[in-house]
Amino acid sequence: MTDWRERVRRPRLVSLALTAGLVLAGTAAGVAVAEVAFRLFPQSKLTIDLRDLHELRPDRPWLYGMRPGTARVAAGVRYAVNADGFRDRAYARPKPPGTFRVVVIGDSLAFGYGVPLEASFPKLLEASLVNLLPGAEVLNLGVCGYNPFTEAALFTDVGITYEPDLVLVEFCVNDLNDPTLHFDFPTFARLPDIPAAAFPDPERKRAFAPPSLAERLCRASRACAFVRDRLFPPRLDAATIKATLVTRDDPSESELRWLRARYEEIARAARARGARFAVVVFPYATQLDGRAPARLNERLVDLGREAGWVTIDLLPAFRAAAVPGAPPLLFDLWHPTVAGHRVAAEALLRALRCAGLLPLPPDAGCAP
Repeated sequence: MTDWRERVRRPRLVSLALTAGLVLAGTAAGVAVAEVAFRLFPQSKLTIDLRDLHELRPDRPWLYGMRPGTARVAAGVRYAVNADGFRDRAYARPKPPGTFRVVVIGDSLAFGYGVPLEASFPKLLEASLVNLLPGAEVLNLGVCGYNPFTEAALFTDVGITYEPDLVLVEFCVNDLNDPTLHFDFPTFARLPDIPAAAFPDPERKRAFAPPSLAERLCRASRACAFVRDRLFPPRLDAATIKATLVTRDDPSESELRWLRARYEEIARAARARGARFAVVVFPYATQLDGRAPARLNERLVDLGREAGWVTIDLLPAFRAAAVPGAPPLLFDLWHPTVAGHRVAAEALLRALRCAGLLPLPPDAGCAP
């Protein structure tokens, strides 16, 4: 005979099982709905920082880029990505006849991190050029976190299709660091293996544990990745932050050979299309206050002379502008302020004219 307790317990167990099943079904349905929403609607509408501008591109040699059509306002600055995946207006391909076109590639400095697009040095250069060369164009192909490896890969794959007459590569001292220190961290955390050629010094490459099965499964779901990044965002430890801020004031010969090889890739692709090539070296804060020497800049100028391209060192212009009472030129170790971008654009225009890289006569300020 069945005990009365058993007769009472069974309906309760059935009820609990049904309730648990409904909860699990509801949770699964909610996750499914969230997954559909994340795939139908751009992630940029759900976040408030710049990382949603990036997307992985394992199908391209440049690893990752910016998601076309995204836009974001951060710290009062609007960042909008055009249909081609760059922070700029759209430019025609093929190039209109008679147009003098400059392509700028680089990292967050060229991208214009922290300043409005029109205040970035590529756009200021364009505004000045059109007064001298009507119809001249300066395209900003900068991507935050890039280094010479990704810059070369992007230019030879995409940048060359814009048919430039002149190619400018922006150099920042962190180009010589382990690139994983400067990649957008959430983007890097989801990247596949990074080629050894992306590292200036493979021996200084940081070691990372391979992702777990759970992490790989979560990466495949936009809903899971979104929740994980918001609830458990990746955090940099003190050692990583310190390594990020170390400047390679006097790089090794092997690091300079690596840099030359990456720039030669760009220069060869540019020459094959009849374009000129130059490197633009930006200073960093400790150089402006005299704590760091100009040795690196001098070596980069020598490297360019040996390799056959022009290297434009902006340090003298920045030091001349960094006078007491003047607005700050950098708002951190590397990134120019609006005033810094203006100094860079003005010095760059003078240097380009003096080097004969523009279809213009040298101005009166050029050294004989």
